[in-house]
Amino acid sequence: MLAPEFLPVWGGVGTYIVELVRHLPKTIEIHVVAPSRERLGSSQVKTSDYDFCDYFSDNVHVHLISSASDTFVYNAAFQYACLRFVPRLVREAGIDLIHSHTAHMPDLLLQLRRSGVPTVTTVHTTILGQRQASKASGMGFADLEFSEKATYLGYPILRFAERIYFWQAKPFITVSNWMKAQLLEDFPRLVPSNIRVIHNSVDTGFYRPGSEDDSKIVLFTGRLIAAKGLMFLVESIPRILRNHPEALFVFIGPGNHAPYESRLMELQVPKRSFVFLGYLKQQQSMLDYYRKCAVYVAPTLYENLPIRILEAMACAKPVVATDVCAIPEVITSHHNGILVKPKSSEALAEAISDLLKDPERRAQIGQRARQTVLERFDWTANAWRTAGLYEEVIAMS
Repeated sequence: MLAPEFLPVWGGVGTYIVELVRHLPKTIEIHVVAPSRERLGSSQVKTSDYDFCDYFSDNVHVHLISSASDTFVYNAAFQYACLRFVPRLVREAGIDLIHSHTAHMPDLLLQLRRSGVPTVTTVHTTILGQRQASKASGMGFADLEFSEKATYLGYPILRFAERIYFWQAKPFITVSNWMKAQLLEDFPRLVPSNIRVIHNSVDTGFYRPGSEDDSKIVLFTGRLIAAKGLMFLVESIPRILRNHPEALFVFIGPGNHAPYESRLMELQVPKRSFVFLGYLKQQQSMLDYYRKCAVYVAPTLYENLPIRILEAMACAKPVVATDVCAIPEVITSHHNGILVKPKSSEALAEAISDLLKDPERRAQIGQRARQTVLERFDWTANAWRTAGLYEEVIAMS
């Protein structure tokens, strides 16, 4: 398992990798190859803070082969470290299959060498999609997160590398039907039968409802990047506070909150009405906030199928999300969540305000949301589907 994002988990790819490794059958011996993170933005949280024995069973072996302290440049060092380390690991540990992830492409340089074993790649996002989302945010270059700036400046080279990557004939997993369709449109050389859709999932045993809470917390979780449409949520807050002055907007996740806090000050939003908590190391702390909130909001502009939406839904919380990418594969508007048009602070304000004033409706939507996740997006089932694909690929190699 090539893990460009691992512990500490700081994005959807890291969440996917950690949870997949935890839920794959214990009969599979898994070697996780990852960078050791020294810090996460301004947070000093480190990989060494984690005891892997608390997360994984005895069938999981972790190899930290490079270091990381940023959210972009470290990928190049990790790709080179994979080129040097993985072929030897394949020989010495008797590896049968490599599982990679993109848009990180940690096995990009490995394609220059024949490892002798097949590779499966999960496609979480693409370079093209990331750049389009940053542009659509309308935010100035100076206010973009570091990885967004780097992607924007290095786009021609990165896009060329991505095209080379998808030129290879190998099996892919996409975490949504939407992403499969995007790949086939963007890379006509790909064969549809080589792309298996296995949706993002959550641990529904951990992410589950708590006791009823009468709070007026509106929650956002995730990296504070332009692509997630945060500025449109910020712009909606004054409208919501007119009808719900007691509402509290909680932002959880790593990244620079200064542009958003500055805009809130310009809009004269009282400081008591919002809080930026930064990165929360403990998964239990995240669960507590999911359970406390009245409404979860995801104003994203481009994000494939956000795991954080599934986590909130598994906790039986009503989600207000933009009608983009694969989100409609999960949410049927006004049934198990609310969909709004992207880049509309007015639509966000209306949907959130309507839910805040109607506890009974929130509860009904939340119950249907959890049922949706139980039926289609639980890791227990989808990790076994992934293991089944491994067996198919190995048998054909």
